[in-house]
Amino acid sequence: MSAKQITYLRKQPFITPLYVKAVLNTLIKTMTNTWSTQALTQQYCVSGQTIERRNLKRYIKFCRFSNSDYVPVTYPFVIAFPLLMRLMTSALFPISILGLIHYKNSITQHAPILKNAILTIICSACNDNTTVKGRFIETQIDIFVNGQLVWACTSTFLQKSRQNKANKHSQSAESSSGNNVLGPDNNVLRPDNNVLLDAQSMQTVSSFEYHRLDALKYAYISGDTNPIHLHSIPAKLMGFRSTIMHGMFAKAHVLAQLEAVIDIQHISMEVQFKSAIFLPTQVCLNVALSPKNNTFSLTNSNKRVTHLSGVIYPLLNKTN
Repeated sequence: MSAKQITYLRKQPFITPLYVKAVLNTLIKTMTNTWSTQALTQQYCVSGQTIERRNLKRYIKFCRFSNSDYVPVTYPFVIAFPLLMRLMTSALFPISILGLIHYKNSITQHAPILKNAILTIICSACNDNTTVKGRFIETQIDIFVNGQLVWACTSTFLQKSRQNKANKHSQSAESSSGNNVLGPDNNVLRPDNNVLLDAQSMQTVSSFEYHRLDALKYAYISGDTNPIHLHSIPAKLMGFRSTIMHGMFAKAHVLAQLEAVIDIQHISMEVQFKSAIFLPTQVCLNVALSPKNNTFSLTNSNKRVTHLSGVIYPLLNKTN
């Protein structure tokens, strides 16, 4: 096994040049067939990262969190997103992020993060697995405060196989939509997933509307300016019928809706992104609460389409 190589950056990279780099890398490496076949051992690290208070305030308000004393569990993903993009657009990253599906996201927060915390962020690639559905790649984000691991996130991305892409293009438009989604999905299940959600036991607790302006606002707050979230033309070019909502915003919004009934600070939260949230639309939040775990799903208004599903586990060993 190759040893991990770590690159220390003095500050977070800018997002826009990384999107341009992704396009150029894809064109050049596809034409020259020079994609890396080796496991990615590169890690990227930024130390001394502060939390920008104004943007955090905008995030809390937009996602509708109530408690502003701590950083919401989903916000560190926004903080680390530029570093994650740096990893995924590196010369050695084995696949293109264009057409890559953010398939699953898992976050564990071991201790609440204060707004004045100084963070050390490390991004790396971990598991790389090929199935009949395509190639699954996992990325890992670890955040430390004073040398203590306080937050960890695993994102599973899927690059569909050519055979799977060619299968029913019309179905592919009803696709998965996550923070880095640049292409369609077909509601596939991750091979090692063992979370079974009982839809019959869930109750609808709220419904709300998402509009195109919401996607623009979240793009501004999160830095995720993926064109499929900004305008219908690039969305259609990538196989979607219209602009789609960010999956990570939907995850954050679900968590904010549950803030009044469960502890949302000492948790592990897993989400599968299943069907794109085409804008504008109305969605329903369905929840089943229990002491051991809290399952949920976000569906369309008639509950025939599931946009995302997941589970929240309370942490038994709280560090703060």
